[in-house]
Amino acid sequence: MKRLVLLAGLTLAACAEVDPHAPLSADFGNAVNANIAAQVVNPNPVTAGITDTSGKRMDKAIDRYVNDKTYQPRLPLEGGRVYDQAVPQPQ
Repeated sequence: MKRLVLLAGLTLAACAEVDPHAPLSADFGNAVNANIAAQVVNPNPVTAGITDTSGKRMDKAIDRYVNDKTYQPRLPLEGGRVYDQAVPQPQ
């Protein structure tokens, strides 16, 4: 019996009239806007590091790739120390 009364009460509460013309809260839509902002790629991103490169260097890199003569890059802490000099290029 108690469950029937509780069910009837919940049913009536679910049917409560809500004013469709009531003003929305001031922060309505912030979650949607935040999700859109998180999923859109920045069309003008801030670049990290130097983006300029030499055409000759890129040409050599493409030639190494095409001729299957690429090399394994060295790890920054290979041998227990940080390398400051550039990675040696194969001849």
